[in-house]
Amino acid sequence: MEDQPLSILAQEGVSGLLLSIGPRFARGCAPDIVPLMNMHAPRAVRRIFLAVTVSMIGIAAHAAPPASSTLDAIEKAHFDAEWAASPVSSTLLGVHNADGELDDVSVAATVAQTARLRREKDALTALDVSSLPQRRQDDRDVLVAEINGELLSNERIQPYAHNPDSYVSLATNALYSLIDRDFAPLSERMKNVIAREKLIPAMLATGESQLTQVPAIFIEISKEDLAGAVSFVKDNVPEAFAGVKDPALQAQLRSSTASVLDALQMFGTKLESIKPSGGFALGADTMKAMLAADMVDTPLDTVIAAGRAQLKRDQIAFHQAEREVDPSHPKNALAEIRKDHVAADALNQLVRDQLKDAQSFVTTHRIVTLPNATLPVVTDTPSFQRSLITAATDWPGAFETKATTSFYYVTPIDPKLDAKKAEESLEDFNTPSLLNITVHEAMPGHFVQGLYLRANPGWTLTRKGAQSYSTTEGWAHYTEQMMVEQGFHAQDARLHLAQLQDALLRDCRFLAAFGMHTQGMSLKDATGMMQRECYQSSVMAYKEARRGTADPGYYSYLLGKLMILHLREDMRKRDGASFSLQKFHDGLLSSGLVPMKIIRRELTGADAPML
Repeated sequence: MEDQPLSILAQEGVSGLLLSIGPRFARGCAPDIVPLMNMHAPRAVRRIFLAVTVSMIGIAAHAAPPASSTLDAIEKAHFDAEWAASPVSSTLLGVHNADGELDDVSVAATVAQTARLRREKDALTALDVSSLPQRRQDDRDVLVAEINGELLSNERIQPYAHNPDSYVSLATNALYSLIDRDFAPLSERMKNVIAREKLIPAMLATGESQLTQVPAIFIEISKEDLAGAVSFVKDNVPEAFAGVKDPALQAQLRSSTASVLDALQMFGTKLESIKPSGGFALGADTMKAMLAADMVDTPLDTVIAAGRAQLKRDQIAFHQAEREVDPSHPKNALAEIRKDHVAADALNQLVRDQLKDAQSFVTTHRIVTLPNATLPVVTDTPSFQRSLITAATDWPGAFETKATTSFYYVTPIDPKLDAKKAEESLEDFNTPSLLNITVHEAMPGHFVQGLYLRANPGWTLTRKGAQSYSTTEGWAHYTEQMMVEQGFHAQDARLHLAQLQDALLRDCRFLAAFGMHTQGMSLKDATGMMQRECYQSSVMAYKEARRGTADPGYYSYLLGKLMILHLREDMRKRDGASFSLQKFHDGLLSSGLVPMKIIRRELTGADAPML
């Protein structure tokens, strides 16, 4: 979602649901997503694909750390192996060595990858890095944490066995990654699409054979996304290459596309035949391990208590904002601002205007130093991602050198909705709320994170590839509150109310994640909490609660924001009158999307409590 960079399509957006290499494809927003493959694979979403390319297994999966065992050598070997293991993720990241290949999703490949990761981890932890510069020492810690996250997915969460959507996502991202950006001539990318389409049926068949103990909610999500995938392959793929005037290539594309459609239909038949079993809850130990993989060592009870306290604070502030919007009838305030929306066909232009407005404020009020004055291209969310994304930023992969445009996706109103539901969806896109989303997704949120990534080509592989869910989404969520605090739109009560409603959404995401996965909360209970405590519509409440079943890491929005606020307060106390908000923000972004523990260490010179 965003809310975790498609390169962050793979945020909101990061989880067993969509295999991503970072939260940021999916930097979705309120309510945005799961990080898809990062496609924010740069943002967007945070998981790395589990598979290893068949042809590369002997090189990548089984490669031992180099004998020299220097940090540079181990780091390079790790990333070379990761890119070889997942050609799809590599394409999204801007590494174009295997654009015609597809990930090997077999259990055997995952086992081999896991063994390689364990060897790398052992080699890294055995290193003496005390003589290296502090930032380079920190890179070692970041890399170990990233490996821990992959091991957690492979060994304990195991989406390849329990979540059919992991295979649907791989199929769509395999093709989308070649269409999304013009990093090579259209005919060349068309040839690679054909090559990948020829491999997709076997990949889906492998996935079918590996699925076991699939929770009912994962089947529901997978069916919904499968319908989007079919539409994408049937309509969008041929359309993307309609301009290629090569009859032979067009014939090959028709043939390979037909094969993929048949395979997707067969996969859908498999979904219908699966008898749901098992629960989606990961349990307290796995949730603790997820926190640890983001270098958060705060006790679980302390983390949950911080979320509950924030919910209470935001509810108090929300009701105060209601009174400011409508002193006579405060309970009507939210309904009033929901009526303030443009027509469905005017959403994208409104976002373009809001982007310019926010950029002007950031610059004139010295909120953060912008590396350049560009803005993302605003366009409709790709059809196969619309079930999980409301809005999301897609920035170019960290290693992309040619197709460097960033996109801001806005999901259009579903034309199949009846009039009542369509109006309710438009009200979710009310103007004050959409402005807050624009702050989160773009200015100075995720898009600015992407600007810093591209403005620092000298960063190490680890620093470029870092995708801390809590840092990525925490910054974007933090900027919403910070911009209001700094007087954006003259602290307009309507914007403040919208910002607080989105804050409450992140509070409930946080409590739903830990509630459903560690405290026995049901999906129904989580949906009710979304409506009752955080004032979400019936449509959005269910979608948001459902997301938490497969993307429990969406607690990172609030967790990251709380860690940033705590660090800001510590630095304000330390620096006194000399504290500069712009300097704080510049320093935070200049560390990259590494865990907040590392950013705190690099800005203050020491580790300290994160909350």
